[in-house]
Amino acid sequence: MKLINLSRPARLSSAFGAAALMLASTAFAHAHLVSSEPAANTEVAAPAEVTIHFTEPLEPAFSKIVLDDAKGKTAAPAASQVDKQDARVMHLPLPQLGAGRYAVHWIAVATDGHRTQGDFAFTVK
Repeated sequence: MKLINLSRPARLSSAFGAAALMLASTAFAHAHLVSSEPAANTEVAAPAEVTIHFTEPLEPAFSKIVLDDAKGKTAAPAASQVDKQDARVMHLPLPQLGAGRYAVHWIAVATDGHRTQGDFAFTVK
């Protein structure tokens, strides 16, 4: 068997390529927000629920959405749920919301255990 002797630049290029592939595969293991209803920073009529779509299936026991009003008080007492038909979607049923700004806080734990979280706001007319 003949061994191939690579030049130093070729070895470095191969090493960087392998590292990039490993980082890319790790990044895709996290559940990232794709879209939401209501969308971030929009002004809407009072919605019946908050729905968030993620890139990966979620672990229902560890994923949640919380809604706070402008004073930081919880505005939705119900628990959020991962959609039974599509584990990449999470819903939070809402009571009748009054006019004002609301903050959505979410935690998404992918089925492989990786956790992401984020926040966005919307305003009810």
